[in-house]
Amino acid sequence: MRIESVTAHAFGPLHDRTLPLAPGLTVVSGVNESAKSSWHAAIRAALCGEPSSRYRPWQGKSWRVAAMVSLESGEVVAVERDLNDDAAPDVSRRVGLDRMSFAATACVDQAQLLTVLDAADGLQDHLRRAAATAGTDGTVEQALHRLTPPVEALKDARNRLREAETDLAAARREHTRYLELSARARSAAAARARLAVAEHAASLDALSARAARLGELQERFGDSPPSGLAAQEELARLVNRALAAWRAAPTPRVLTGPSAATLEGELEALPEFPAGETALDDELLVVASAHATASAVATAHGERRPAPPTTAEPPVLRGLATRLDPAAGGRLTTASIDVDAARQFQDEAAASAARTQVEADVAAARVQEIAVPNPFLRNALLALSCLTTLVGLLLFLTDQRLAAAGVLVAALVAGVAGAVSRGDAPQREAAVTFAADRAEAATWARGVLFTADRNLAEAEGQRAVAAEALRVHDEAVAECAALGVPADRETLWRLANRAAWEAEHADLVSQVARTEKAVRVELAARGKADASMSVPDLLVDYETDCKVRARQALMAAQRPLLAQALADRRLAEATVSEAAAARTRALDLLREAVTAIGRTGERPEDLLRAIAEWQRGWDRLLREAEDERNAWAELQSLLAGGTADDLEATLSAAHTHQACLQEAALRYAACDPVDPALAASADSLAATVAEMARALPSVPDAEEAVQAASATLAEVTAEVEAVDLASRYLTAAREKVHSTIAPALEDTLRTWLPLVTDGRYVDAAVDPASLTVRVCAASSTWHQASRLSLGTAEQVYLLLRVALAQHLASESCPLLLDDVTVQADDVRTRAMLDLLLHLSADRQIVLFAQEAAVVEWARERLGERDVLHQLTPLAA
Repeated sequence: MRIESVTAHAFGPLHDRTLPLAPGLTVVSGVNESAKSSWHAAIRAALCGEPSSRYRPWQGKSWRVAAMVSLESGEVVAVERDLNDDAAPDVSRRVGLDRMSFAATACVDQAQLLTVLDAADGLQDHLRRAAATAGTDGTVEQALHRLTPPVEALKDARNRLREAETDLAAARREHTRYLELSARARSAAAARARLAVAEHAASLDALSARAARLGELQERFGDSPPSGLAAQEELARLVNRALAAWRAAPTPRVLTGPSAATLEGELEALPEFPAGETALDDELLVVASAHATASAVATAHGERRPAPPTTAEPPVLRGLATRLDPAAGGRLTTASIDVDAARQFQDEAAASAARTQVEADVAAARVQEIAVPNPFLRNALLALSCLTTLVGLLLFLTDQRLAAAGVLVAALVAGVAGAVSRGDAPQREAAVTFAADRAEAATWARGVLFTADRNLAEAEGQRAVAAEALRVHDEAVAECAALGVPADRETLWRLANRAAWEAEHADLVSQVARTEKAVRVELAARGKADASMSVPDLLVDYETDCKVRARQALMAAQRPLLAQALADRRLAEATVSEAAAARTRALDLLREAVTAIGRTGERPEDLLRAIAEWQRGWDRLLREAEDERNAWAELQSLLAGGTADDLEATLSAAHTHQACLQEAALRYAACDPVDPALAASADSLAATVAEMARALPSVPDAEEAVQAASATLAEVTAEVEAVDLASRYLTAAREKVHSTIAPALEDTLRTWLPLVTDGRYVDAAVDPASLTVRVCAASSTWHQASRLSLGTAEQVYLLLRVALAQHLASESCPLLLDDVTVQADDVRTRAMLDLLLHLSADRQIVLFAQEAAVVEWARERLGERDVLHQLTPLAA
C-alpha cells in the first residue's frame, strides 16, 4: 500500500492544504509551529480515523481529511473522512491490520517515543502492546483483563458459609447456656426457700428468748421503777461544778519587758513629725538634670571651637577641603608600577606575535613549496632566514632582547625549512598540519598582543588620573600654607562652618540660662532663694536640709509602734489580773465542795485528793444504780409500748409462718444442697431465663442456613475453576504469538542494529515469554534495552516497530515517523536515515523532523523516488 497524497480540508491549524507523498522516503521538515505533528496526525486520521480532539479545527465546525491510496493490486482508493461523523472504512485493513494495530506498529509519534524513554519498562510494555494487536479488534491482554474470576463472589460465598457456621455454633451455645442457666435458677430458688426457713427459725428463737426475759423482768420489778440517788446526785453536781471551775481557771503568766509606765515615758520623749520635704522632689530632679545636661553639652561644644582663626571665605575653605587627596601619591606609585608591568607584558606579547607570525609564514611557504615544487622556494626561504636574522640582530642592538630572541628563532626555522623543503605527499600533509597549527598560534598571539595593548593603555590612563590628582592636592596644600591654615580636610570643614558653630553655641548657652532659671524657680518655691549662690551649691544646701528632716521623720515614725506596744502591755497586765481573780474564785469553790462532802484541806492539792477519795466510793453506788436503770430500760424495750399478751400473740403468729415456710421448702427437696449465697440472685436469674427464652435462636434454622451457604460456595467454586481454565488457554495462545514474533524481531535487530549504532551493538535477543529486549555490545556484554541511553533506546524502539509492521502486515505497509531521531547524535542520526532510505526501497516511509542535520542529509541523499518538503510556520 502506498499513500499518494493527503488533503487536510479542516484539521487543526490546516485548512484546504494538500501534502503529496513520494513512493519511497518523504522527509517533511520545519521549525516549531509549522504543523508537522498536525500533518502526521492527519495522515493517520485519513487512513484509520479516530484522531485526538486536540486536532479539531481552529476555525469552523467542519472536521474533514482526504487521502489517495494505491494498493499492490493496482486499485486506487480515494478516502473522504468526515471526522465529526466518521463512516468511512478502515483503510489499514487492506494490508491485514486495523486502526489499533496500525497505530501500534506503523505509526510512531512524539508522545509514544517520550513514553518509551521516560518509563523504566516502557520499551517492553509498548512491544507487548504492539504484538498483542496483531490484526484483531481486541488483545489477549484485554481478554485476560475482562476474564476476571469472580474472586469477590467466591470470597462472599466463603464469608457467608463461615457466618452461617458461626451462627449455628452460636445457636447451639445459646441453647446449652439456656439449659444451664435454667438449672442454676432452680437451684437459686431452692437456696432461697431453705435460707428463708433458717432465717425465720432464728427469728422465732429470738422472739421466744424475748418472751422468757420479759417474764423474768416483770417478776423482778412488777409495775414500779427502781428508786434513784437524788440527794447524792445533788452533792455530785456540786463537786463536779467545783472541779470544772478549777480546771477551767487559767494559770497567771509572769510578764517580762518594760512596764506600761516605762513605755509612757518613752512615748512622751519622741519628737514631732517635721514640716517640709524629706527627699528631692521629682520635678526638681528633672529640671536639675536638664540644667546639668545643658551645661555639659555647652562646655563640650565650646571645646570644639574652630581654630585657628582665618579671614578666608567659607567657599574657599570648602574648595580646598574637596581638592585635598592625601592618598593621591600612593595611587600614582601603584599606577606607575602597573604601567611598567603592562609595558613588559606588551613587549613579550609583541615578540611572541612576531615570532609566531614568522613561523606561520614559513609554514605556509613550506606548504606552497611542497604542493608546487619551485626552484626559487628554497632560495626565498634562505633569503627570508637571512632577513629575519638581520632584523633579530637589530632588535638585539636596541636592547629588545626578548623580541630579538623570538625573531632569531623564526630565522632559524625559515633556514631549516628552506634547506629541507621538498614536494612529496607525506611531507605536504605534515606541513599543512604544522602550518594550520602555526596559523592558529599566530592568531592567538595577535589576540594576546591586542589585550596587552589595551591593558597598557588602561594603565597609562590610570597613571595620568593619579598624577592629575596629586597635582591638584599639591596646589591645595600650597594654598593652605599661603592662607595660614592646616592642610587637613576636617579642620578646613570646621573653619568653613564657623558661623553655624557660633549660632549653635549661642543656642546652647541660651538653653543653659533657661534651665538655670527653672531650677532657681523650683528652689524658691521650696524656700531656697539666694542669688549669691550658684545653682549646684543651692541644690547641695537643699539636699542637706532634706536629709535632716528625713532623720527627724524617721524618729517621729516610731510613735505609732511605741503606742501599740503600750496598748499591748496594758492589755497583758489586765489579762494577768483577770486570770488571778478567776483562780481565786475556783479555789473557793473547791473548799466549799470539800466541806460539803465532810472532808478538810487548805492547799489545792489537798482539796483535790479529798475529792478523789470521795469519788471512788461514789462510783460503786453509781454502778449499782446504773444496773437497776438498765434492767428497767430493758423491760420497757421488751414491751415496746405493748403488753405481755401482745408478745404472746406475735410468738404464735411466728410459729404459724414457720410452718408455711417449711412447706414451701419441701417443693425443692429433690435439689442437691447448694450454696446459700445463690439465694440473693434467684430473682435476677429467673428474669434472665425468661428473657433468654424470648430471644433464643433456632438451631434447626441455623443448620438449614449452613446447608444453603455450602451449596452457593460449591457453585461459585465451579465458576472460578472454569474462568481459570479459560485464562490458561488464553495465556497459552499469547505465548504462541510471542514465540512467533520474537524470532522475527531478533532477525531484524541483528541485521539493522549494528548499522544504526555505528557498530557499538552487534547482536540482539527477545525473550518470547515477556518480549524483553536485550542487546549485545561489541565487547560481548549484554544489556537490557530499557536501560540504555535515550538515543539508543529510541533507535531500538524504532527498529522494533518497523520489524513488527513488516512481520504483521500482509503487504507492504507505509511507516509514519514523527521526530524519531531527536535523541540521537549526528553519526547515529545519519545511520538511522541511511537505514530508512534503504527500507524505503520496498515500502513507503514518511519522516517528520525538525533538525537541520536531517534536512542537510535529505538534500545530499534523496533520489528520484524520494522527496523533501520544507514547511513554513503557520500564521497565528
